[in-house]
Amino acid sequence: MSRLSEVTGQIKTLKDARDILKEQYSKSEFHKKKEKHPHSAVPPSPEDEEIYKLLNAIQQLERYVKELQDEQFKLLKEQE
Repeated sequence: MSRLSEVTGQIKTLKDARDILKEQYSKSEFHKKKEKHPHSAVPPSPEDEEIYKLLNAIQQLERYVKELQDEQFKLLKEQE
């Protein structure tokens, strides 16, 4: 398996995981409160701790996707 194929597969896996987490976030009460009042600060509750962990995980996945996309771009440029 080439490195490009490996990176492409990893990107797809990370994006799938990110989408699952985003779906879980969109079902949360915290998200619903933010949707109702998008420009105001929603005070966190103790139950929101898990949501912050979820948001952190989503951000980390997005960072890794970006890094792999950068690597994928370099590999594609090398093949030209």
